[in-house]
Amino acid sequence: MEQEQILNDITCVVNHKGGVAKTSTVLSIAGGLLRKNKRAKVLVIDMDPQCNLSLLCGWNFKNPELPTVYESLRDQSGIPVYKSERGIYFTPASRKLQQVDTDLYRQMEPYRVLWGCFGQNVDDRTGEGLSDVTRSFDYILIDCPPALSGTTYNAMAVSSRILIPIQLEPLSINGLAPILVEQERVDRSLRQRQGQDICIVPVMVDGNTRIARGYKQYLHETYGKYLSDVSIRKDVKMRESQMQRQAKDIFSYAPYSRVAIDYENLIKELY
Repeated sequence: MEQEQILNDITCVVNHKGGVAKTSTVLSIAGGLLRKNKRAKVLVIDMDPQCNLSLLCGWNFKNPELPTVYESLRDQSGIPVYKSERGIYFTPASRKLQQVDTDLYRQMEPYRVLWGCFGQNVDDRTGEGLSDVTRSFDYILIDCPPALSGTTYNAMAVSSRILIPIQLEPLSINGLAPILVEQERVDRSLRQRQGQDICIVPVMVDGNTRIARGYKQYLHETYGKYLSDVSIRKDVKMRESQMQRQAKDIFSYAPYSRVAIDYENLIKELY
């Protein structure tokens, strides 16, 4: 797949710290895009061996014969695509992704493996006749693992936008610099086109406290050119939506909650 063929709307959600709402952000943006345009084809790709996004999309791990993104990366083949009840297309993860870095680094260009998978026809499990990624989907979002691993580098390489959710606390903020350094390294190694967007968005913000304002001011002064104008507030509705028997994105569960409103504003800013 040539560089010019990369979509402008492939977003990878990255943070090497766990528990910063990466998966919730991917699912919320996907649900919001579908709510905005019911005809849109939105694909989410789970690259995290914890497989939380896959579970929220309704993936059933009881059939080990069904392909996941792990097999695609290992074999450099087209990614498998399924469809959730909500209408969001998804490529599930596998716990075997914990060991996929070894396979990636055996390749001549270990950062381009997902890129190569995107250049092939998808393994269509929907029966809709989907072809290659660039023609079949309007938006693609990639949920990365909580690590600066080979899978994260591959997601960065194929994306035109890197979205970094961050909590307003010291450990989370201190982890920003390594992410930006690695992003630059991936770009240099691939000679990737200029203009890749980076967006830092505060998440799970607990009120307009003095501490929160202080951290936001620090982010503005240090990373201002990347910082989103939107903050995602902490809301019990998000947890409730994921605890349903059939887990729902926030727009399906509580579209007028404050966290849904925040994600709606983020979507307006990004898209």
